[in-house]
Amino acid sequence: MRAFVGFDMDGVILDSDNFAAGNWIIEAFMKTLREFGIPETEENARALHINNLRENADAFCKKFDIPDPRILWACREEHYINDKLAALEAGQIDLFPDIAALEELRADYPLGIASNSPQIVVDCVVSYFSLGRIFRVWIGRGSSLEEICFAKPAPHLLKRLKGALGSRHGYYVGDQLTDTRAAQAALLVPIEIVRNGSGGDIQSLTELKRFLIHEEAKQHG
Repeated sequence: MRAFVGFDMDGVILDSDNFAAGNWIIEAFMKTLREFGIPETEENARALHINNLRENADAFCKKFDIPDPRILWACREEHYINDKLAALEAGQIDLFPDIAALEELRADYPLGIASNSPQIVVDCVVSYFSLGRIFRVWIGRGSSLEEICFAKPAPHLLKRLKGALGSRHGYYVGDQLTDTRAAQAALLVPIEIVRNGSGGDIQSLTELKRFLIHEEAKQHG
């Protein structure tokens, strides 16, 4: 059965993960805090990251007298989606240049995306950059609070990717520990990309094909 290669989106193919002051994601989270009268600190903004809310939504809401975590999540999700799409349209979010390497790779492997971004955002990114020519499948998370339990590091999105691509064997390229854990739980081979050159399996998508050739040579030893 032919192996496939899956990719995380943000930080892997899309240059969008920037928590610097004034960046779209910080601004989206600050708007959320403002609506609830919560101090607009970096600590409180980071508490709205999906992985932090998954673990601490109840405690965060209790701390700031928000009666229902779903109210906070709905506000957070609205600002996250609107501000990310606005940043995309404004050119503040772009593809990493090395995505060009995947044009060649797609001839050898079925390629897909599995992202913790909402499905509507993934759809818009694929459409905006015409990525349907590269990727056969693109999967994002649901937008309800209840659905974030299916986001990575849970294997749910990657299992969906396996099913959509019709293969049990494959690789998953990610830049976070949550990506590695999700890949392992889904019985995929994790490939860590570290773009600052310190560690990881690869530092650029241009290195991916050589890495895959080496991995497959080891497997067939």
